[in-house]
Amino acid sequence: MIVSKYILDVLKLLLDGDENGKAAKLQIPFLSDAEYEYTNGGGVFVSFLHSEEIFEHKLTKDDLVLNGVTIVSPELKIGADATVFLRDGIVDRLEIWSFDGNYPDHDLINYTLKQVWHDSSGSVIEASE
Repeated sequence: MIVSKYILDVLKLLLDGDENGKAAKLQIPFLSDAEYEYTNGGGVFVSFLHSEEIFEHKLTKDDLVLNGVTIVSPELKIGADATVFLRDGIVDRLEIWSFDGNYPDHDLINYTLKQVWHDSSGSVIEASE
C-alpha cells in the first residue's frame, strides 16, 4: 500500500492518460512506496515494491515513461513536475523535479497537481491542511 497521500495523488493523475497509463493505474493497489531518495534539493526519487497480484495487470509494453503532471506548492518557488517509469510492464519508480532546483526533503502536504500533457483532461487534485 502506498502510504503517502501526495505520492498516491501524483500517480493517480500521471496514470490517467492514454491506454497504457490507464492500464497501469490498475497496478496502484498492489504498490508500496519502498524508498524515498531526496537529492541535493532538486527532487525526489520514489521506488516501489509490489505484491504478486500486480502481475495480473502487467502491461504488454515493457518500458514506458509517462509524464505531464505539474506540482504547485507554497514550499516550491516555481513548481515541479513528475514522471513515472515502468520497467517490464510494472510501475517501478517516480521522479519529481523542482523547476528551480530546490525541493524539500519531505512529502508535500499543501499542493495542487495538474495534468498538462497535450489533450489531457486537465484534471486537478488539491490538498491542504
